[in-house]
Amino acid sequence: MSMIYNPRALEAWYTLMAEAMRGTSEAQNAFQSLSEMSSTPEDFNKWMTRFMPGAAGAMKMQPEGFEDQMESWWRMMGMVPRSRYLDLLEKNDALRRKLERAEKTIEGMRKKQGFQEQQEEEAKKVLDMWSGMMEETLKTQTEWMKAWTSTNSAGQGKKPASTDTEEETEEK
Repeated sequence: MSMIYNPRALEAWYTLMAEAMRGTSEAQNAFQSLSEMSSTPEDFNKWMTRFMPGAAGAMKMQPEGFEDQMESWWRMMGMVPRSRYLDLLEKNDALRRKLERAEKTIEGMRKKQGFQEQQEEEAKKVLDMWSGMMEETLKTQTEWMKAWTSTNSAGQGKKPASTDTEEETEEK
């Protein structure tokens, strides 16, 4: 059985937590001291002897594997080592900056796409207007040509060239 999950150590830990939640100054001092102590086996063993004497013998930390034992202990207590917290905080900040840059890039691309769509709509309107003007111009030129050829032909005594179909001629 691991020293970390020793029933005496767990009972002592939960008792200390309950006392701290009740507001006992000694238990709160224990947590304050735990948060400020260095991560050495000697310091942890001193802390255990001072604040959890019933579990100190069961939880004697040895220098070999101390970090693993401490991390297991902190994990069991629901704590995160400060060094890991700071690393995660730094990674979180880096990811937040990347996210902000990505959001700015996406926003810029959306604006650019919207501008291009607006330009495409305007170009389509211009093309439609130009096409309409060309149709009107051709229609007007055709009418002018008809009028000019009919007056020119009538003036020379020739029969005007008819653009009517045979059916329209028969109806006249």
